[in-house]
Amino acid sequence: MAEIDFKEAQHYLESGQSPWPQIFLLFGEEVLYKKILDHLLQVLLGEASRTVNYEPHEGLNENVSAALAAVNTFSLLAAPKIVALTDARLFLSRRNEERIWQQAYDAAQGSNLAKAARYFRDGLSLRRLKWEDFEGSADWQALLGASPGGGTWSWAEPVFSYCRANALKIPQAADPSQSLEEAVAKGFPDGHHLIITTPIVDKRRRLFQALKEKGMVIDCSVPGGERKADRDAQAVVLDHTVDDVLKPYGKKMGRDARQALYALTGFDLRTVTANVEKLVNFSGDRPAISSEDVRGCLARTRRDPLYEFTDAVTDRNLDKSLFYLRSLLDSGEFDHPLPLLAAVTNQVRKLIVAKDFSRSTFGKGWHTGCSYPQFQQQVVPAIKAYDARLRDQLAAWQPSLQPDAAVKGKTKRASKQKKISSDLSMMGKSRSPYPVYRTLVKSEHFTRRELTAALGAAGEADRRLKRTGPGGRLLLEQVIIGICQRENPYRR
Repeated sequence: MAEIDFKEAQHYLESGQSPWPQIFLLFGEEVLYKKILDHLLQVLLGEASRTVNYEPHEGLNENVSAALAAVNTFSLLAAPKIVALTDARLFLSRRNEERIWQQAYDAAQGSNLAKAARYFRDGLSLRRLKWEDFEGSADWQALLGASPGGGTWSWAEPVFSYCRANALKIPQAADPSQSLEEAVAKGFPDGHHLIITTPIVDKRRRLFQALKEKGMVIDCSVPGGERKADRDAQAVVLDHTVDDVLKPYGKKMGRDARQALYALTGFDLRTVTANVEKLVNFSGDRPAISSEDVRGCLARTRRDPLYEFTDAVTDRNLDKSLFYLRSLLDSGEFDHPLPLLAAVTNQVRKLIVAKDFSRSTFGKGWHTGCSYPQFQQQVVPAIKAYDARLRDQLAAWQPSLQPDAAVKGKTKRASKQKKISSDLSMMGKSRSPYPVYRTLVKSEHFTRRELTAALGAAGEADRRLKRTGPGGRLLLEQVIIGICQRENPYRR
């Protein structure tokens, strides 16, 4: 039938459209699709009892057949019958394994063990593991191998214990998509509805297309990137969530207060909802919640993204750099300073490349205060030419840098076909030139000698961090202080 987003869904459900589709697929942000599910049940059931006429099933693959049997069973009552597959695993695949582990990690960091356990078991299912595989193993972390995204599995220890203590099963890897597709194509009895909620979908799958063709798909996903468009979309969802909480109380919350709230919580809808309810009680009879209320009532729970830290360092803002460093390490986001040092080093290397470009013959179009439209028109073509020359140089150097092809048992033709790549290019794999523009602007804040010294200091800190235990934060702080402090022009 159609695919709409969660904002359109509010108007769609309030429109009183009838007859309603027999199938609904809700996917994306958990807090949003659960809110839509509740609204949908109110609309479909009307005055009917939710206890009698609504039958939810946990979305394990082995429960699909039971849910289909339930929705096809005629009810003794004339009221509608709703069957739901909640948090379904229908679209899980190895393609989204990294995202599954990330969601397990995020839930564990938020002390939501029930949610973390659900994603943790999904990850084990994708790896074809069973609880029996862990019996007799002294180190279950070693059995899992490398933790996705690097680091250790220490974050998963309470999740693992929670799963075992509550005898939670690992979902079966069997795929019920075919039987569900056939049931969807056949349809259900009049007045019966099947609702599927899931955090992840794969729009390329035939199952998704079948659900979209026969029913209504409601997209509750929110972009998780850090681009301006992504942050704007997140801000819209946050404002919508705050309005929903305030509406029953008749209270208002100005832009300054909302910005203060978001700075403390970040994009965490569950925490935002709980905090707004706290602010409602804290403000008492006053009709408006102020930014002073926010600062006086709430504690900072936001998990800062890594880019906030690296931006502060490359902006040479020492206070912000040390603040975000402390936040990232104390929150458990990083259990060692090395990844943060690597991120800083990577940014310094980019600044050096940008500085070399601006001082080369290709960088004549770049100047301090260059506007973004002018950059797009005059500088971007020069950057592409600069990168093309780099690729040509690497191609010319490659034969002398590689071992003899005959020794490796390879033909010269195979050697030539090897893809040439380098992190010394300006554009790299970036499709948008804006990050390159920002790097060039930041490079104007440094001299070439300052950047070279910063790279040397980062390399020395890397060597010492790999040899030391405690005190690693102090080494990283010294590097950051050195980068943020400007060089004395009168000093040799």
